[in-house]
Amino acid sequence: MSHEDYLGMRRFPGLDGLRALAATMVIFFHFGGPNWTWLSGWVGVYLFFVLSGFLITTLLLREQDRTGRISLSNFYIRRVFRILPPYLVILGGIVAFVILRGEFHSRDFPQALKYYLTFLNEFLPAATHGADNFFSGSWTLGIEEKFYLVWPFLLVAIGIGAAKRKFLLVGVAMVALLALVPLTTGGWVLEYSQTAIYRSTIHYFILAGGCLLAILLHYRRGYALLKPLTHLLAAIPIVAAFALLHTNFDDLWHETRNNLWLLVAYAALTMLLLIVLVSPGPLRSLLGTAPMRFVGERSYSLYLLQGPVHFVVVQAVPGLAPHRTVSALTVFLVGLAIADLIHRWVEKPLIDVGKRVIARKEARRESRQEVAPPAKTRAEPKPAPIGS
Repeated sequence: MSHEDYLGMRRFPGLDGLRALAATMVIFFHFGGPNWTWLSGWVGVYLFFVLSGFLITTLLLREQDRTGRISLSNFYIRRVFRILPPYLVILGGIVAFVILRGEFHSRDFPQALKYYLTFLNEFLPAATHGADNFFSGSWTLGIEEKFYLVWPFLLVAIGIGAAKRKFLLVGVAMVALLALVPLTTGGWVLEYSQTAIYRSTIHYFILAGGCLLAILLHYRRGYALLKPLTHLLAAIPIVAAFALLHTNFDDLWHETRNNLWLLVAYAALTMLLLIVLVSPGPLRSLLGTAPMRFVGERSYSLYLLQGPVHFVVVQAVPGLAPHRTVSALTVFLVGLAIADLIHRWVEKPLIDVGKRVIARKEARRESRQEVAPPAKTRAEPKPAPIGS
């Protein structure tokens, strides 16, 4: 695939399919029982992290090429109207549900809401972080929201300059984030609960990996380095290596006492996998099919709904309480149905509202530029003072 072909792509349909796989794996890993542990579904969140870093950076770089600038206000408007509506609808539904059941205080929601409403989800105290409040999986949103706040600002701060400046920025950030990992987790090997990883800078390192990939692919020299990986034959070893690591990740994680370097390796292979998925080939075609795009476009809400949907399903059909395939499949189908409603009635309408807000804002900006008096191109020289 040529660099021009890549830059001309307005959408990456294969990445919607990857979102669908990630959300499905998380659900089946959580509720499918021992038969699905090979999915290593909990690392599906790291697929989302690499994807987020890649897509957000790609959009910002293309905006900069198209308009000569990056509008932080437009970026944050888009994020607010994309992220907040489904998040608040689902959280509000959970709160209403526990209030009606008289469990608002017994599930420690007064304490939890302070973290959920400020996107400090990963800092929720361990006593409250359990599955009992149905929303503990939202810790990933706390990570991503902080990334959204900082990364675009850094890109704007370094200016429009050459690609080298952007490479330096992301390189320094990744080195710093790696250096902070032992300080935020107590070491590179976690010998205690999985919750110890929630506050680690390893997440931001993985997000930055997606940013690095976006920068490499966006600029001609970087793309030239990676272009061989867009060939159809390159997909075979990349997909095989990714599948091998992913399906054995859970076992390797426990055998190495939760060694965080495994996540670094996983992020690197995910970056290579994204190159395959944006390039022409059978895997991109498969993950870009209508059913995969359908699930992928609803994966955000589906991911957030898994906890409350599982609780409601078990209340309605107690026989589904044991974690097994039929339990996971039921949670997936019910969650997808609700996610579809949220997508149709909340996500898409509010995204459109955000677009209209930006359009009006840009129209006002252009009108101000049109009525502004033309600036003098050259100041008239003043006569020098006598005796100077």
